[in-house]
Amino acid sequence: PIEILDLDAAIIFSDILFILEPLGIDLRFDPGPILSPTLDTPEMAGRFERYDAADRLGFVAEGLQHTRKRIGDEIALLGFCGAPFTVFCYLCGMIGAKELHKPIRYLLHHPENAAGVLELLADLSIDYLKMQLRAGADAVQIFDTWAGQLTRQEFADWSLPYLKKIVDALKADGAVVSLYVKDSAHLLDKIALLDVSIHSIDWKTPLPRADASLPGKCLQGNLSPYVLLGQPELIERQAVALLEQMKDRPGYIFNLGHGILPQTPVENVRTLVRTVQSFDRSMSAV
Repeated sequence: PIEILDLDAAIIFSDILFILEPLGIDLRFDPGPILSPTLDTPEMAGRFERYDAADRLGFVAEGLQHTRKRIGDEIALLGFCGAPFTVFCYLCGMIGAKELHKPIRYLLHHPENAAGVLELLADLSIDYLKMQLRAGADAVQIFDTWAGQLTRQEFADWSLPYLKKIVDALKADGAVVSLYVKDSAHLLDKIALLDVSIHSIDWKTPLPRADASLPGKCLQGNLSPYVLLGQPELIERQAVALLEQMKDRPGYIFNLGHGILPQTPVENVRTLVRTVQSFDRSMSAV
């Protein structure tokens, strides 16, 4: 994709659930993730043991190293992992938003066991991301898909402490850390408590609102991925409008507000990249 689209950065998007396989979880996709066994008893939480990320997930480090050799030193390379709460959701057998009741029920009925699993996932994520940084990643992103479905208090209890543990451990080593929390408009002041270098913003959250809640932070986003299903003229118009909105703000990275849709035509992505790369921030809107 880097060579086809002439992008400015690459992210090693290894599936967020691979971190569960060394815990004895079988993972397959049909088409969504199907895990076996799933976490549904308090006793099962005590069976999980910490492992060495370099030993069990070293293929991701190899992917980073091979990618770095291929793209050279001029293109930024990012590592990636799922946030503890989001990974926990899938571990509890959740496939989509309609099954959020599964992890919530476990958290409510077995809070101490759930906290132990979330703590373990945070520790594993730290090791996993540090491995990726050693392998050549310039920065790492933590992806919290489902935390935006929580209330502010639930987020403070079930996601924020574990995100903080990961961020603080990585920042202590001088790492550049990016965080994405989908559907996070109601959580921005909580997210602001984290010492994150880059905040990736979903397309439902207005960037001016994010800017006001996250002053002095680098923002990334947030064109709707659905725009790329439209005509080239629409893509250009929407992208320029976003770039104009943010042109006077230092520390802004243009991106989509979520992952690219599989149905997106490649030529539409090329149109978007050309539009962004040709935008002159010093020029006023026409």
